[in-house]
Amino acid sequence: MTVDIYEPVINIKGIGPGRAGLLKNLGICTANDALWFFPRRYADRREICKISALKEGLSSVVVARITSVNCKRSFRTGTHICLCEAEDGTGTVSVVWFNRKGLDNILKQGMSIAIFGLPSFCNGKIEFSNPDFEVVKDKSDVESFTGIVPVYPSTAGLSVRWFRKFMCKVLEDHLPLVQEYLPQRIMEKRGLQSIREALRGMHRPDSEERWKDSRKRLAYEEFLFLQTVLVLRKERLKISHEAAKITSDGYYYSRFMDSLPFELTASQKNVFVQIFKDTRNGHPMSRLLQGDVGSGKTVIALGLAAAGADAGIQTAIMAPTEVLAEQLYSQTQKFLSPSGISCALLKGGQTRSERILLIGSIRDGRTKVVVGTHAMIQDGVEFLNLGTVIIDEQQRFGVMQRGEMLSRGKTAHLLMMSATPIPRTVSVCLFGDMDISLIRERPAGRKKTETRLIDFTKIRDLMQFIINESAAGGRTYWICPRVEDDAENELVSVEKRYAFLKKHLGPLGIGFIHGKMADNLKNTELEKFRDGTTKVLVGTTVLEVGVDVPEASVVVIESPDMYGLSQLHQLRGRVGRGSRRGVCLLLVNMISDEVAERLKIMLKTDDGFKIAEADFLLRGPGKITGLKQHGAAGFKVADVLRDSELLKYAKEDAEWLISDTPALLNDPGFAEKLEIFRKNGMDASFKA
Repeated sequence: MTVDIYEPVINIKGIGPGRAGLLKNLGICTANDALWFFPRRYADRREICKISALKEGLSSVVVARITSVNCKRSFRTGTHICLCEAEDGTGTVSVVWFNRKGLDNILKQGMSIAIFGLPSFCNGKIEFSNPDFEVVKDKSDVESFTGIVPVYPSTAGLSVRWFRKFMCKVLEDHLPLVQEYLPQRIMEKRGLQSIREALRGMHRPDSEERWKDSRKRLAYEEFLFLQTVLVLRKERLKISHEAAKITSDGYYYSRFMDSLPFELTASQKNVFVQIFKDTRNGHPMSRLLQGDVGSGKTVIALGLAAAGADAGIQTAIMAPTEVLAEQLYSQTQKFLSPSGISCALLKGGQTRSERILLIGSIRDGRTKVVVGTHAMIQDGVEFLNLGTVIIDEQQRFGVMQRGEMLSRGKTAHLLMMSATPIPRTVSVCLFGDMDISLIRERPAGRKKTETRLIDFTKIRDLMQFIINESAAGGRTYWICPRVEDDAENELVSVEKRYAFLKKHLGPLGIGFIHGKMADNLKNTELEKFRDGTTKVLVGTTVLEVGVDVPEASVVVIESPDMYGLSQLHQLRGRVGRGSRRGVCLLLVNMISDEVAERLKIMLKTDDGFKIAEADFLLRGPGKITGLKQHGAAGFKVADVLRDSELLKYAKEDAEWLISDTPALLNDPGFAEKLEIFRKNGMDASFKA
């Protein structure tokens, strides 16, 4: 039977409808999907250790014979516990698994198992808790368990062992069918592996160096496709003359500026000059506005919207969450509606009658400024004359969503705003189709937020400090790294900290918020925090961006070592936004030299651009740690900070491709991959 790289997984031997459905839950519908489904991390099991040579704190592989098995269920907690004793001739270990049903049918006295985990030592005994394991019958079983072992994202119903064997079969049968699509000249120039080598190296690396080379190839091509899209978009904008002319001398803009209760900073004034220089000539503006937390970017957005109303066009302001959309809408109501500019909020969850009225007013042009979430790019929403698109917190949107919004107008002016500073060398490449404006100053009257590093020995003092702040009219955010408790992870959850604070600070009113909550519940919790019903709000990084409560004066961030420095800076920016000074408390279990050194930059400066540079340097080249989605572009492999050199090379090569080899865009292999890249969220308006 002929093997097809795009054949449904159900055609692969050993996969029936049940497993095919489970694989679909992971996004694997074809053999090709499986090839591009990369491990989330790797376990280094290259060294097999004798029990007598085990060291505390060092993950190890042990091959031993089971001497006893005892599986039971705890009467008190209901937890399933399986306890094994095993020996290898040099010593004995205890192995315990929690909530792993069915182990009593797998593990038997006298059989050999390979174990991988972190040993602990207590009273002369060695124990592994919840280790990975595999029953071994011969040398080949040991070899398959050891080495650099991929750990894939999982789904219920598919065992880890079965999934690895499935991936091995896909690699064996289908990888030879993958054809190269990058130009040979570029591959030689940049020292890139072939696509087959790269895919094999991602799934089955035989060394850290091999993995790095494979990752380099795949990260580079993601950047190359992005840069190709951006260069083509820039070329398109150069020849477009359809944008509305927007100036700063109209009635609505003047009324807006007169209504501001504060003086603009020099940076804000300069940004307005740059924007109107772009918009007055009839060419479409494409600009990225970077400003530190609390620097006053919203004023720029509202001013541009007011000037758009003078030009007779509509403005769409998009926020990544309903919470932030509600907040932005509140600002438009405060500063634009009194001048007679009709504003509307469009979001998910509105009633059918509300939505019909809103869509009608947008379609006939009565509504001049529309604030909303991605609901604005759903079918059924049509603008009469969309002339400006403003995207707040642009890093939360994929490029596809940005392109979809732009397609709603003939050629709309685009202003993207970000409170996450990006090193200039990176931003110039990542936003190569855009001009960049910076706001470096804070509005007058904003006090510097004080940052302290404390440990849990000070928890009583911290409780009293929060009580005092609340009595003085302040509010406190308390940030946790997890939503729920996890038996295998000691990180404190929102659930656990909420219960703790409810017990010790209950009279203050304790609320909680996290990303898994419905939007209406999030809004309810925030409103209670805003009006002072609750003085302490426990949450996750859902509070990272844009939430603005002027009375918030304290933010406690637990386990700050789990976050990047720029993310910590974003969280710190939630306080000190009103007349009260802000305090950021980085709460750790113990202040080690390593933690103190890494967080030192947070204690020294509140300049987001300096912190972004430090974050960039701290990331370094990376180790064999696996993959995750990175940033706005939704990269599977690339990281715009860690791989900034590759990003620069990709920009150069994309410009060369389009100027010297434009025919490549129609090459079947390259064009197909570019289209897949686009469909996965990179650019909806680009057509190869």
